[in-house]
Amino acid sequence: MLIRKVEEKDLEDLVWVENRCFPESEAATRESFAYRIEAFPDSFYVALDGDSLVGLINGCVSNQDTISDELFEPEGGHNPAGLNQMIFGLAVDPSYQKQGVAAQLMERLMAEARAAGRKKMILTCKEGLIHYYEKFGYVNHGVSQSTHGGAVWYDMMAEL
Repeated sequence: MLIRKVEEKDLEDLVWVENRCFPESEAATRESFAYRIEAFPDSFYVALDGDSLVGLINGCVSNQDTISDELFEPEGGHNPAGLNQMIFGLAVDPSYQKQGVAAQLMERLMAEARAAGRKKMILTCKEGLIHYYEKFGYVNHGVSQSTHGGAVWYDMMAEL
């Protein structure tokens, strides 16, 4: 498995994987991915099996301590000099799940954030994934104020 920074040529494959992993109300759109590739490529990694894109992790950098819905929007708070690495999405093609791909993506972004001097990793997840993220050192801080996609999310934070 190769983990590398995202490239513009990955756009259609990103949308395909995202739509296999999330309901339409929660999935990032093509336009959103295009913005993220342009605005914060240093916080966007993909997993490749040969020439096939099979996973992704992305998010912005901010001084916020939680993910707000505004962060998902252009001009929503990305600050390249921010102290915290936010994670908007971690998605792995279902046929590659439970093979360590998501862990490799998470570990890579955490290592890059640490090397860049970030202080915290911040994400939101559904209740059923709290235990998974705790394996990486994340701590559950309760129900998030985010209502992205109409779902109930939990604020998770890991100290770097």
